[in-house]
Amino acid sequence: MLITERSFICNDTGALLEEAPKRFHPYNNEVVKFSVAELSAVKKLPNTANNLRLLGFKPLNCLKDYHNLRPSTFIFPSDEDIFGSTRAFIALHKSMLRLGRFALAFYGTSNSHLVALVAQEEVTTSSGQVEPPGMHMIYLPYSDDIRSVEEIHTASDGVAPRATEDQIKTASALIKRIDLKDFSVCQFANPALQRHYGALQVFALGEDEMPDIKDETLPDEDGLSRPGVVKAIDEFKTAVYGENYNEEEEEKTAGGAHADAARKRKAIAEKAVEEGKSYDWADLADNGKLKELTVVELKYYLTAHNLPLTGKKEVLINRILTHLGK
Repeated sequence: MLITERSFICNDTGALLEEAPKRFHPYNNEVVKFSVAELSAVKKLPNTANNLRLLGFKPLNCLKDYHNLRPSTFIFPSDEDIFGSTRAFIALHKSMLRLGRFALAFYGTSNSHLVALVAQEEVTTSSGQVEPPGMHMIYLPYSDDIRSVEEIHTASDGVAPRATEDQIKTASALIKRIDLKDFSVCQFANPALQRHYGALQVFALGEDEMPDIKDETLPDEDGLSRPGVVKAIDEFKTAVYGENYNEEEEEKTAGGAHADAARKRKAIAEKAVEEGKSYDWADLADNGKLKELTVVELKYYLTAHNLPLTGKKEVLINRILTHLGK
């Protein structure tokens, strides 16, 4: 019989450790130690593992587009674990559709979230079911997840840029010119699948060459070169950027700016590596002297090892200790 045993050995002395290593967090001039099991317990809220806790209901108009931070999850009932789940789900589903409400719930996982449950009605046609009945679980943002667009794009004078009436008019004309009437995703074949099918055809029939695969998802160059479309694009560029705008010069300038920024980042990283060589990081960590260094000095190590630089001094020290395996 094969028996697996796990042991921990001290890097400094080579002695066999009697206890599993623990992590710690400095707090109020003291070191608070945590075992792996305790850390796992801290990260989990009680009685919330992988379940939904209903908090209440809100009108659908309270749910905004910017509340959807990531792809939603589609949920539907099952009586396999708890009998009666389907009946309760259907009752809620019908009431939410009738009243135009969504459910606000707490979704407990290792990374818990507030979620909105939006009911979807079943849609069927003569060919069968188009959309199944169920609910979309939308992961709602926290207050610090939402950032003001105006703050990011505000000019130096504190005023956010606004489009003029002429710019809006030319943009509307451009959109109308390139409007895809009767658009449907069913009109376009998946180019990756078509290449796969072509390879299967060559292999099965013993052909020598791959058939030409037309990628219908690429821009319609012929359509975009029509005189009416070209005129609408030029008018939009003139309205937004001005008559003296040179696209090629702007691209060169932007490319040069990106290259300069990359060179500066590389120079900073190289300087951090050189400065960091003068420190014995392992010795500083073992003797608890990292806290005596300045934030700038701590960032030498973090920058040299491509680690995040954000956080307070204690966070930076913990990040270094974790990277050193201390």
